[in-house]
Amino acid sequence: MSAVLAPIKPANRIWVVGAINGDHDALRAVHQKLAPRITPGDRLVYLGNYWGDGSGETVIATINELLLFRRYFIAIDGIDIADIVFLRGASEEMVTKLQQIQFAPNPGEVFDWMLTRGVAGTIRAYGFDPVNVQSIMRQGAHAISQWTSQFADALRRHSGHSALLADLKHAAYTTDGRLIFVHAGLDGSRPLTGQTDTFWWGGSMFESITDRYYDCARIVRGASGSQTGLIEREFTLSLDHGAGRGGSLLALALDGQGKVSDRIESI
Repeated sequence: MSAVLAPIKPANRIWVVGAINGDHDALRAVHQKLAPRITPGDRLVYLGNYWGDGSGETVIATINELLLFRRYFIAIDGIDIADIVFLRGASEEMVTKLQQIQFAPNPGEVFDWMLTRGVAGTIRAYGFDPVNVQSIMRQGAHAISQWTSQFADALRRHSGHSALLADLKHAAYTTDGRLIFVHAGLDGSRPLTGQTDTFWWGGSMFESITDRYYDCARIVRGASGSQTGLIEREFTLSLDHGAGRGGSLLALALDGQGKVSDRIESI
């Protein structure tokens, strides 16, 4: 399998956390409820969209909270570093591409599109004004390269932020093939290694899955642009509860076949 896909050892309980969207209060509430329930042998998968469109302070606090809880989780006896996985969400895909935007054929249009997808909160979080950046995106490759360098430096000044971004996986799967974890989408006609950007932008493909995907019992996703709430179907499970968008954050414990055995909500 590809290095961007995370193998997870099968377990009696795998915790999954839905899209966070920079909602620090919701994430902290879930962590406070989750911490006493974790037992040795548990796994933990975050399903993406950590950076979001909230205030700068909220976005930074969200990433710091993730880093703190990762440290707590792997310190538990019987827990290994490979037992926790962070998936790359659409927000993280944009943050990554933002650092390379000078190579886009039309940086201004790409940045405008990112603004419609909520990247402004992340821009503010690291000390920049989205309106000013929007202007820079139309000043040519040299000006844009200078800004992307400044943005990367701002990320590095926050301990652990760049490292977390670099460590994100495109998808995860249990090594027995029974469970697959994605951010938003999956093309049922292609293998995991052939999904390209479907993981982030292929939500409609996920929703159209009605047959078993290889030997997988259930595909789990954390973000949905059109269908919020806990949606259980025969072969899929979606748990975007609207965190960061007026809703709540949902975390579920799944057994080895993807059945829900426990539930935590931020409210």
